Amino acid sequence: MNALELKNITYTYSKKTPFEHTALKNVNAVFKAGQVNGLIGHTGSGKSTLVQMMNGLLKPEEPGQVLLFGKNIWDEPKKIRDIRFRVGLVFQYPEYQLFEETCEKDIAFGPKNMGLSEDEIKRRVNGAAEFVGIDQSLLAKSPFELSGGQKRRVALAGVMAMEPEVLILDEPAAGLDPIGREEVFGGIRSYQKTKENTVIIVSHSMEDVAAYCDNLTVLKDGQIMLTGSCGDVFKHERELTECGLGVPKISTFMRLLRENGIDVKDGIYTVDAALDEILRLLKKDDVEKKDGGNKNA
Repeated sequence: MNALELKNITYTYSKKTPFEHTALKNVNAVFKAGQVNGLIGHTGSGKSTLVQMMNGLLKPEEPGQVLLFGKNIWDEPKKIRDIRFRVGLVFQYPEYQLFEETCEKDIAFGPKNMGLSEDEIKRRVNGAAEFVGIDQSLLAKSPFELSGGQKRRVALAGVMAMEPEVLILDEPAAGLDPIGREEVFGGIRSYQKTKENTVIIVSHSMEDVAAYCDNLTVLKDGQIMLTGSCGDVFKHERELTECGLGVPKISTFMRLLRENGIDVKDGIYTVDAALDEILRLLKKDDVEKKDGGNKNA
């Protein structure tokens, strides 16, 4: 089942002015339910415009359609606010949107606007805080007293607390150190597995999408360039490099090993998979040496 399906999506900014610019051109894409989907593309490829289409912040030009679990989100324009509870969008650097007195109030803002009971709001706040690694002792603090990484987690928790069916994250780990990136992505992955919902991660980092995404969609100049599993997409190293993206560094490293006569498998794009493959070769080499020694004896 597809959580989101975009049909014939075109969008032009500043129509009929000297600044007219078509950001999306007849885009057709699907994002599978219950999976972590990656959306990648160079700066100016149309990613931000596309994700704003997904939760109704922007409306596609006719005859474009955005289908949420098979239903056009613009069938009832007066109910578009409800779509934004079902499709949660976290913008890049969401910590700039924090405004409440305490972390708890900031995380609770969305659920309160949904008209939920106090008990349900509290449950969701505590649950979302746990997913992103916010200690309960921090909930009473002002978000402005926290570190940059902690602020990012509070902002993410605020959208997670609404428990959207689709969670869209625009560069969720931008500007964070490696530990912070791992904590944020680990929380996102844990959230997705527990809730069994759909996550769409927008990123420039090939390493991040390789490690955490099940499927990838590549945008180039407002159009779909590639789509498929990570393995299928990363086979197109030349095309990805030409459009300014490239592939994970570990994929390039493994390709160079193959080109230099080392019999490593193709289609490796994560460090963990590369480690497993190198250990396999070392074990194979040890076995062959022992067999050779036994024969000589």
